Amino acid sequence: MQTTSRATDPYQRSPIIFPGPTDSTGDHSGPADFGLWQPLIQPSAPQAKAGSSVRTDTVSTPASMAGSSSTVNSLVERVRQLEQQLSDLRVKNDDRPSAAATQQGEVMKEGLRYSRGCVSKTRFFGQSHWMNAADMLYRLISFSKTFQDDKTTNLYQGLEKCKNLARLIKSRRTPAFATISIGKSMPSRDVADALVDAYLRTFESVTRILHIPSFKSNYERYWAEPSEASESFVVLMQLCMAIGATFHDERFSLRNLAAQWFWEGMFWLMTPCEKSRMTMTGLQIRCLMHHLRHTANVGCDLSLIGAGSLVRTAMYMGMHRDPRGLVKMSPYRAEMRRRLWASILEIAVQSSIDAGGPPLISRADYDTEPPANLDDDQLVEDADSAFPVPKDARVFTQMTVTLALHETVAARLAVARRVNDFRSDTVYEETLRHSGELRAKLQRMMQQLKNHPISPFAHRYVQLMTFRFFYALHHPVVPLALRNPVYYFSRKMCVDTSLRLAEVAFLMPEKSPGRGAAKPTTVSELDFYRLTVNGAGTYRSVPFQAVMTLGLELIHQKEDEIKNGPSMSFSGAEIRGILDEATVWSRNRVRSGETNIKGHALSVLLVAHLEVLDAGINDERVEVHFEKACTERVSECYGLLRELAGDDVPDEAAAMERPDVHDFEMDFENGVDMLADWNFDDMENGGFISSLNMTGMDMILFP
Repeated sequence: MQTTSRATDPYQRSPIIFPGPTDSTGDHSGPADFGLWQPLIQPSAPQAKAGSSVRTDTVSTPASMAGSSSTVNSLVERVRQLEQQLSDLRVKNDDRPSAAATQQGEVMKEGLRYSRGCVSKTRFFGQSHWMNAADMLYRLISFSKTFQDDKTTNLYQGLEKCKNLARLIKSRRTPAFATISIGKSMPSRDVADALVDAYLRTFESVTRILHIPSFKSNYERYWAEPSEASESFVVLMQLCMAIGATFHDERFSLRNLAAQWFWEGMFWLMTPCEKSRMTMTGLQIRCLMHHLRHTANVGCDLSLIGAGSLVRTAMYMGMHRDPRGLVKMSPYRAEMRRRLWASILEIAVQSSIDAGGPPLISRADYDTEPPANLDDDQLVEDADSAFPVPKDARVFTQMTVTLALHETVAARLAVARRVNDFRSDTVYEETLRHSGELRAKLQRMMQQLKNHPISPFAHRYVQLMTFRFFYALHHPVVPLALRNPVYYFSRKMCVDTSLRLAEVAFLMPEKSPGRGAAKPTTVSELDFYRLTVNGAGTYRSVPFQAVMTLGLELIHQKEDEIKNGPSMSFSGAEIRGILDEATVWSRNRVRSGETNIKGHALSVLLVAHLEVLDAGINDERVEVHFEKACTERVSECYGLLRELAGDDVPDEAAAMERPDVHDFEMDFENGVDMLADWNFDDMENGGFISSLNMTGMDMILFP
């Protein structure tokens, strides 16, 4: 049967009918076609008879299409009779739907077939986790398989030494639990002032957790009489300083101290009783610890667990209910509850995208109103004070960025639920609808922020944390878009998003016409740059997604030019410049304390792949070139790790096998394969790369 394809405008909500699956002959190279459409049975035009809403597909053959009108009329009459019979049957069995109706209802929900997640050791990474985009890297995965079995190569031995040295470095960052004592690792007043100021001008300007006047008042009292300060405030202050340490310098010289303060916060939460920590200060500490996980790389890939605990603790304290529906409370207390709930929602939705897990909260679960557009000095800790008058939305306040970001939460929560709920459909029309709604919300947010004097840090931060949601929607469709132009919109969205985020993360080459500053020129821009260099988690994975997407796009373009001739409409100079900048960026991350060198090795491999294509190499020399490029970078990274470890570490220590120590960085430290310790056999047999043929090195990156 030959069916037709009818594509509509991406943002129209009319039905789309695509071809059904065809028998595979196995004559194509590259991945198996795991993106086949299932037949989407759409409701027919309104019928005259009630209940006749189910359309029965008819088979069209050349003979029937050339037949007389009487033949067509007879077919139409037959369809009408079948619809009537089905309608009568449904009325008769009203309490028990027919099997045919149930089956058809299921088919209508089916769409694209692509991976909804992958398993890495004991963890499940859902669709939005950035690792799922690595199914497009199968040539590089194939290369890694060829050397990881040969333990005699310099590359293998170099990676082993780096891995053991990295574990030694990480073990030094984790204090013995019995030695933890809160408030005993306080820096000088000058350093503390700089760290607190760094936190307040960065994270607190975007996600509101503190009431700044109250915090500063308690901060001054602490330095006047440290012994009189409450333990909870000391923990709160230390966590603010720990986040601020990310921006202190480009080498993150205070990383170990920041990790120490994290564990002191964890110690405070655990003792003496968790129930006694269910206070506003306790919630603030939990929020700060979540951010610190991502800035100091302390278990950042497990933050979904902490975020879930945070959401449930907040709900148990009634934060999900608007203060108007609870007991009478002061304006200060009511607004602080609304602010904290807005920050907790942001943490929940971001953690869902990070880990690929369901957000575990929906809009129906809370009725807390958005915070008012108030400056902090308008809120006074006084039970008898009247509620201050909120400022007009056009007036800039300390809540402007938070409120603009909060207006997009519903759309982003819907995206997180769609992509990470394994029961949600994969109908492409729905993907486009969610994408259109998200784009409209983000355009409105950016327009609002454009009219206010927000800091460059805040401007770049909100873009990084919101535009990344387009990856979750469109990345799974990109392999299909390279074979079927119907899905081209997803490919374009990923490339456009990557270019925007590369600019946000200062990965643009120096001379990029029409782009923003390639390097930071102000203190606020330098703050964001240091966040991408010193931070982990989201601040590492999102720029890496952008680099990987652009690198693969350029590789595909090069391979397409080899087959079809030069393209007049495409220039890869800018993307190539981004890849070169990404190599410098990943090297700087290792220099600042990143112990995972495989991201740096992968960025080098992308460049090496382009060099192979430019040189016209398409034989066994490909692997030789890959191995040479990686060996050089691994040797370089080993030297950087030796600097981090210090001069007191002999070469023999790096060669010693060491047990894992809170191995949190997205499983990249276990094993020596450059794309993490994934089970390639599982990937080839029903894993997240479906049935890829990993044995042939002559396949192009995209079929």
